[in-house]
Amino acid sequence: MAQGKKYSGDLYGRPYGSTMGFSNMGNVSELTTSKEIESDELSSTGRDDYGEAISVDSTPGATELAIKFNSFDKQGMARALMGEAVDLETEPVTITDEPLTVTTGWIKLAHRDIDPATFVLSDTEVSSNIIDASQYELNPRLGMIRFNETATPVADSTVTYSGTTLGRAGYMIDANTLSSLPLEMYLDGKDRITGKDGVLDIPHAVMTSDGEINWMSDDWWESGLSGKLVKDTGKPTMRFTEYK
Repeated sequence: MAQGKKYSGDLYGRPYGSTMGFSNMGNVSELTTSKEIESDELSSTGRDDYGEAISVDSTPGATELAIKFNSFDKQGMARALMGEAVDLETEPVTITDEPLTVTTGWIKLAHRDIDPATFVLSDTEVSSNIIDASQYELNPRLGMIRFNETATPVADSTVTYSGTTLGRAGYMIDANTLSSLPLEMYLDGKDRITGKDGVLDIPHAVMTSDGEINWMSDDWWESGLSGKLVKDTGKPTMRFTEYK
């Protein structure tokens, strides 16, 4: 007897044409396939059947695929931003007498991820070289400082700073460096109604990010990929297998 279906599953993927291992692509909240068919109809002009189709020439279009994710690792973030994730260097960088022009407001330094315990600001134009930390604020994460209104260094003068970075592990992504994401994917699924195992194979899909992330949302982040399935020689565009 036919029954309704509700599926859950894990989506795995890798770059198309790669020999890399597959990785879990994150928590999938939507996975939708759709197919448009263009139809050229010859309509009747008869008295009693005017407008009815006499002949129909149907041309199937490409299968479209849309996926939404609400969990992210670094590769998931890279896909959402259409870029590549690069691991940060974890070796602390030593900073020695880096010049800085004094101005009002927050001043951007040449380094981020600064170790505040090692940060020293110096004024070479006065005999008492080191500028007391009470004369400025340091944002070590962004690598920015702001002088107090009563600070000794005058506007447009040059001071120097020294210290080290923390060398924290992490990654960075330059967004929009990729025009498309060719992927090979499969869904390791399960019908929640019958308990049967099902696998959805997607040998070749060319996807792009929808580019939509509300960075300040109180809800869970969600980002999507959309694109079309490609027919490779000797392979189906998509294959669904269900086991008893």
